[in-house]
Amino acid sequence: MDGNAGIALGAAIAIAGPAAAAAIGQGMAAGKAFESMARQPEAANKIQSALLLSLALMEALGIYGLLIAILTLGKTA
Repeated sequence: MDGNAGIALGAAIAIAGPAAAAAIGQGMAAGKAFESMARQPEAANKIQSALLLSLALMEALGIYGLLIAILTLGKTA
């Protein structure tokens, strides 16, 4: 494996890991939030606020992975 192939593989791993982790985390968080809103409808506003904040932080993880992948692929020239 030459240098560029290794860099490309590293970029693929850099985007795949955070994307998978963010997707799993968002699915679990949304599922638990909907479950808790169904159990306590009066607390739906507080739960929704906490859910949106946590989803934004998980999405940032995916964006950081994409940024690292783009920067890594810039080294292949």
